[in-house]
Amino acid sequence: MDSDFLDTLVKFNAQASGRDKLFRLVQYSSKFCSYYLSKAELTPEVVHKLQMLSSSLSTTRKFLRLGKSIDFIHGALNSIHLVDKVFRLCLTLSKLNQSLFLIFDHIIWAGRVGLATIDKDKWSNLSARFWLVTIILNLLRDCYEICLIVLQELKLRTTKAARSHYKNGASGHKQMTQPGLSNGQLITKCVVENKPVFLDLTLNLCDLVLPLEALGHIKASPGVQGLVGTISSLIGIITAWNPLLRVVPS
Repeated sequence: MDSDFLDTLVKFNAQASGRDKLFRLVQYSSKFCSYYLSKAELTPEVVHKLQMLSSSLSTTRKFLRLGKSIDFIHGALNSIHLVDKVFRLCLTLSKLNQSLFLIFDHIIWAGRVGLATIDKDKWSNLSARFWLVTIILNLLRDCYEICLIVLQELKLRTTKAARSHYKNGASGHKQMTQPGLSNGQLITKCVVENKPVFLDLTLNLCDLVLPLEALGHIKASPGVQGLVGTISSLIGIITAWNPLLRVVPS
């Protein structure tokens, strides 16, 4: 087996966030499979086991994230020094919201395992609200960076078009213009050359479904929730595996 692969695997496994993303993938893929197996009225035992696995992993992940809220407060203290005002505002508020979301998540975990008697609906609602605000702020950050990328590419296209006139001696020194990129080619170029931000955008759009559904703003079946959760978990694993695909600053 390739030594570079093994080194990356060891580093990935050593990260708490890497293991959390792996558990999250299994959690949501189990939810997705159990829903569609139950709709097909097949193997009720397997459906029950998958539902139990999804629920158990949800509780396990809440436990493994205990104290993680402190990391996000520390991250907010770092992001508050970013030069770009939009990045500074979105990332700082996002990390503070995520910290509060995790604090409420810890309370829900304590209620689930019987350490405290809580109003589950109240705390779940509060947790979902802060999770939703976190995702919206992350989406604003992604959209802002995409706007910067597109504007830069448009500026380059305009500059190249202005410099593309050249003299053709065979045709009496007529001015000729080289064709530029079409809008479709420009968008493709932006996506290919800026994979991290577009991966992050896809991740946040998928995750957006989950708190919206939890708060009752949209109706999404467990199957849809499982699907979008699986997609965002896969993207999270990819970016954790390859730091070059991680959006910066984040």
